[in-house]
Amino acid sequence: MNPITIIAPRFLKAISFVVNIQAITLYPFIISRKKMSPSTERHEKIHIAQQKELFVIFFYLIYVFDYLKGLVKYKSKTEAYFRIRMEQEAYENQDLEDYLENRKRFKWLEYKV
Repeated sequence: MNPITIIAPRFLKAISFVVNIQAITLYPFIISRKKMSPSTERHEKIHIAQQKELFVIFFYLIYVFDYLKGLVKYKSKTEAYFRIRMEQEAYENQDLEDYLENRKRFKWLEYKV
């Protein structure tokens, strides 16, 4: 299934209180400020894969847990965001064109907050 892509710059500006969000994945949607680069699109599709394997709700629970843990540990909203395990996987692999075809399930578990 391909995600549904929506361009909504005002929405993303309104929710950019931790980092400047260029795109966000809210399964099955990818919402972006503008037409995405291949790298950004791959980043968001990695989140789609993560959300599917975690039945969406568990993705968000773990995501928030990781963020809060990072906030306590690093005392920085930005650092806490970049230390979320799902974000680490997505950022590290967003430039690999065949990553999604070869991605191991639950790969994000290999990262540490």
